[in-house]
Amino acid sequence: MKIRCAALLVFVLSWSAQATAQDERCPTAEGKAVTSLDELPAQVLDLLDRARAGTAGIADIGGKFNPTDVIVDNSVPMRRLVTGVAGPQCIWLTVEYGGIGHYQKQLEYRLDKNQWVQTRFANVERAPLLAPPSRH
Repeated sequence: MKIRCAALLVFVLSWSAQATAQDERCPTAEGKAVTSLDELPAQVLDLLDRARAGTAGIADIGGKFNPTDVIVDNSVPMRRLVTGVAGPQCIWLTVEYGGIGHYQKQLEYRLDKNQWVQTRFANVERAPLLAPPSRH
């Protein structure tokens, strides 16, 4: 009986958290399409590490980036902006990540007390610190 109650409690809590997360989605209907990284606020560009050079950087829409895990040119980023929608209080971006597991993720930024904060994948999407390539 205790196991059934515990399982029911876990289900109810997870369903409640999911419903709350769905209600808090970024209202992109009032935004406009992002066609370049240059259209984003400076604080969001800082969160994306736009100023970082090389493989740790991020390429603009349609820009040159490295989609594979083979790094031939250290000046080419491993991430690229694919698309986005920017509103006055919320920004949604789709970013493409190169590497052996080439994939895309949606990132969300919200304006909170005049500060842009990454609210979706906040700790995962920061550009990683990369070790310099080995010279054999």
